[in-house]
Amino acid sequence: MIELSEALTILATSPVAKDREAIARLEKVAQADINRIVGELENQSTLAENGLFNSLQERRKLTARIIVSAGLMCSGFSCLVTIWFRPSLAIIVTPVGFITGAAASSFVSANEARRKNLG
Repeated sequence: MIELSEALTILATSPVAKDREAIARLEKVAQADINRIVGELENQSTLAENGLFNSLQERRKLTARIIVSAGLMCSGFSCLVTIWFRPSLAIIVTPVGFITGAAASSFVSANEARRKNLG
């Protein structure tokens, strides 16, 4: 599939009279020549790609923070419960709680992403 800017360039240089008329109407409505319209389309495409890329990076950072915070919360909770009942096992249980919380949060995030993609 060819890009819109390339298609407009092809139409602008086409020997077919209807293509040239369509480009002339487009230039009249946009109040700009075809080269300027194509340039603006390319600039907007670049801006949209950058915005999408930045948005994805921010979403990934947020997801990582949520997973780590869930792991820390489960780790702290399991450590407190273990200290209450069996203080000698607290050091062993703390990393297990962190891994469990992070894995559970990661699993929930993956399921939400799947639902978004399917629905």
